[in-house]
Amino acid sequence: MKYVKPIIRILLSITLLVVFILASVYMPKQRCERISVVAHTENESVTLSQKDVESMLAAAKIEVVGKAVKEVELGDITALLKSNPYVADVNFVHFAGKKLVIDYTLKEIVLHAFTPNGEHYFVDKGGTVVPYTPKMKDYLMVVNGNISNQYKTGKAAPKKVQEALALTKKINENDFYQAQYRQIYFNNRNEMELTTAIGGQIILFGSLDNADEKLKNLKTVYENGLSHKGYNTYAQLDARFKNRIIATRK
Repeated sequence: MKYVKPIIRILLSITLLVVFILASVYMPKQRCERISVVAHTENESVTLSQKDVESMLAAAKIEVVGKAVKEVELGDITALLKSNPYVADVNFVHFAGKKLVIDYTLKEIVLHAFTPNGEHYFVDKGGTVVPYTPKMKDYLMVVNGNISNQYKTGKAAPKKVQEALALTKKINENDFYQAQYRQIYFNNRNEMELTTAIGGQIILFGSLDNADEKLKNLKTVYENGLSHKGYNTYAQLDARFKNRIIATRK
């Protein structure tokens, strides 16, 4: 009996070795049958779908389906995905049997910028310019007005757009703010104005200075003032001054 366990261990080791050798020899000879794309995103919309990835591969003349597993250049696929402006990170590209699995994370898009010359683009959470795509159907804060016409995909957004992004992040952290505000407009004084969803007031917000306090004061006015007097009572709310909101009637 004392020899039984060592013999079993040897047999198991031999079996595993044989399986490994067979897998090493047989698996590379298999041909890829399909591609499976897994896209992770914080947005509701998917800016780069499986169909888009397949089109990218075709345009780059990278053959996958029908090709021997060992002949598929996984590194080239990874590099191609990393070059896409909507991709934040490529998590992995590998084979699961005859299926090629492509797993990546998309950039979180939070702002839609419209330039004075009529062009437009998106900005991700990190402040990088992302090209416009009609695939993005999410509600996004809009920034327009006196902002720069100069921008470049993959680079940091212009300064004023970065300021709008900073305010947008604060707005998105609060459900009330997020439901209330729709647009950030830079006027000729280079100050921010907010357009509301309810009541249609123009809010003179000014700069980012004391932004948290301004938003809190505006929330108080809406909850304790306008909710009783009516949201259509005032045409403008001026939040630029410390600890007060100046209202202008319609």
